[in-house]
Amino acid sequence: MPEIFNPQRIAKNSLLLYGRMLFTVWFNLWAARLVLAHLGAEGYGVYGVVAGVVGIFSFFTMGITSSVQRFITFELGKPNGNPGRMFAASLFAVLMLAALMVVVLETAGVCFALYAINIPVAMEPAVMPVYQLSVLACVLTLLAVPFHAVVIAHERMDIYAMVTIAQVVLSWLAAYVLVQWPQEERLGLYAVFMAMVPLVVLVAYIGYCRRKFEETRVRLRLEMGVVREIATFAGVSTTSGLLQTLAFHGIVLVVNWVFGVTVNAVYQIALQLKNSVLSFGLNIFKAISPQITKTYADGDIDRHTRLVYTGSKVEAYMILLILIPFVCRAEQIMTLWLGYLPPYTVAFAVCTVFLSLTYAFFEPIRASVLATNRITKFLLVPDSLYLLAIPISYGVSVLTNDPRMMIVSVVLTDILICVVRVWYAAQVTSVRMGVLLRKVLVPCCAVGILSGALCAALSYGLKQDVLGLLVLLVANSLLMVVVIYLVGLDKDERRIVKGFLRLKVHG
Repeated sequence: MPEIFNPQRIAKNSLLLYGRMLFTVWFNLWAARLVLAHLGAEGYGVYGVVAGVVGIFSFFTMGITSSVQRFITFELGKPNGNPGRMFAASLFAVLMLAALMVVVLETAGVCFALYAINIPVAMEPAVMPVYQLSVLACVLTLLAVPFHAVVIAHERMDIYAMVTIAQVVLSWLAAYVLVQWPQEERLGLYAVFMAMVPLVVLVAYIGYCRRKFEETRVRLRLEMGVVREIATFAGVSTTSGLLQTLAFHGIVLVVNWVFGVTVNAVYQIALQLKNSVLSFGLNIFKAISPQITKTYADGDIDRHTRLVYTGSKVEAYMILLILIPFVCRAEQIMTLWLGYLPPYTVAFAVCTVFLSLTYAFFEPIRASVLATNRITKFLLVPDSLYLLAIPISYGVSVLTNDPRMMIVSVVLTDILICVVRVWYAAQVTSVRMGVLLRKVLVPCCAVGILSGALCAALSYGLKQDVLGLLVLLVANSLLMVVVIYLVGLDKDERRIVKGFLRLKVHG
């Protein structure tokens, strides 16, 4: 049986994922700038809101993804697991779900796209082509789920990094070549190009997995016991995904109804920035997530718990490394990125980037709960409460007529729901609220406050130009490393860091 816990593999995979992140973040930000420039704020907003309609129904994908990933990884972690049997059942479940999604998206989804969104008259002819291509992209993404799960479960982060880099480059090319076509054709062509990207990803994953992993070469067969187990987990996850998606896209529609498509474009830009920043912190999570599940499956609860605490803390530090200088120089950074800043862009960006800190901190805890398979209350109660974000954001929008107050209300609601999630996680896992507060939250707050004060002082003393920004980023990173080592790590963690550095220096 292969070794379940492997710190060296975590370190290697983290470095691979950070290399991937540096590449993909740059290209994602560049692509967003190109799309905004080539489509215009209205075209970008229309694409975001129409694709968002498909996103409302893509909660199916969210549920089955977490289910398939959990069961395949868990099976590999068991002493006598049968991953081939689990993969075959997962693939069958995904195919059935893909067929169901097509039916739903081509009925209820079409009606929603045609009658429930506010689109400028000049853009109306593009709505259905963009919608149908978004449906195709959604289905192709779903079909790749079992193969992606196998790659992650085997901790082949090099392959995952290569595929996602190719995906980002293709998305960038889709934005880059738009300038070659007339303005009126660009929105439809962009939707075509973006539908081709998941097709390439699907073919790449199938080809690699069929060659490298024996469990993916089994015949498709229906084993009702295994499928029922996957379906039960996926049903709860899907319901959770439905609630999250309704809340998330409900907020998108609130923005559309109250403020129009221009602010929709600002919201889409802010979300893309948040996801790019979040990916920086989630690199370590992706590296440790399979081992969180495998150590639980193997019965090593002590190591499992330590992975959760350490993962939560380190992820928070990774987000703070970007969040702090970004808050100090948000307008300058956004101007360098986009060139033209629509109104409210900076406020939306700061709020959503701050929200990524909450998400990164929480992900290892969520992985621990999913490993236990005791997920019903943990997922459904907080997600039900999160629906309150829709009336709250709408009420704030109408009362204040200020998009900035709306996004602040969304962030505060999200943070409150995260606290509820952690409380439920403590009921079903080895994670304890008091220990989490002492070992994770207190040191993270100390690092954030001290590093924020130092960065603000540096920013005040440096010029507001590109050279000043570069100096700030480098100096802040060095100072934060020192602050994290002295304030953010306990004695055992500092001893591990010293041992790792000594090993690298001496050989």
